[in-house]
Amino acid sequence: LLERREVVLGYKAVVVDESQDMSTVAFRLLRQAVPSGPSDMFLVGDGHQRIYRRQVVLGQAGVHIVGRSRRLRVNYRTTDELRRAAVALLEGVRVDDLDGGTDTTAGYRSLVHGDPPQVVRCKTFDEEVTAIARFVKAGDLTRTCLAARTHQLVDQYAAALESRGVPVHRVARRKAEDRSAPGLRIATLHRVKGLEFDRVAIAGVNEGVVPLAAAVGQTDDAAVGEDAERQERALLYVGLTRARRAALVSSFGVPSPWLANLSR
Repeated sequence: LLERREVVLGYKAVVVDESQDMSTVAFRLLRQAVPSGPSDMFLVGDGHQRIYRRQVVLGQAGVHIVGRSRRLRVNYRTTDELRRAAVALLEGVRVDDLDGGTDTTAGYRSLVHGDPPQVVRCKTFDEEVTAIARFVKAGDLTRTCLAARTHQLVDQYAAALESRGVPVHRVARRKAEDRSAPGLRIATLHRVKGLEFDRVAIAGVNEGVVPLAAAVGQTDDAAVGEDAERQERALLYVGLTRARRAALVSSFGVPSPWLANLSR
């Protein structure tokens, strides 16, 4: 309808956030939604945070950014120690620049400093929950979040922490976060995307969970498998970069091999 000019929306400009997770069709729609001209589109995106299989070459959607793009190099949210730990998770992984090229973290820095993330490997689930409870009680619960890879794990940690006297507030899947609600925030790694907290605990970073075996082991196609692993790494990257000041990454049983990146 827009291409045939049967509908005219009347907008002069469009601003797009999280553009790395949008599809080619979405960008074709946005390109048709506003007339081409100066300052018609403003896009913000980070390929390192792509957690869905929607890689797009903007030029193919009629959105031309070659020679018009700028890299943002200063991180105003996380400490430099947390930033470097998160970047280490994507070491050796090709990240695209949203237009067919390759992105880089060269020159990327944070303005504040703090402690590196705590990496805790526990033998049992109960031992891990004890470590998590100690971490979250050391700060303001309403400004702290626990994130896990699956809904089942989120339910398990919520029940275990509540039994230890830690009030829990689940971040709803399809609603904005209620900042006034008391308790420790708890959600899946997918759900915390776009949010930020003073302190973040990423729990259950176990072998077969991070990366999720069901996500990376369902194909014999090497390219598809590589893309699935990239998404899983990006998901952990997103979780860690939700923290402004402190982070705990924990496991029980057999830990994920990716914990070695954080430990370094």
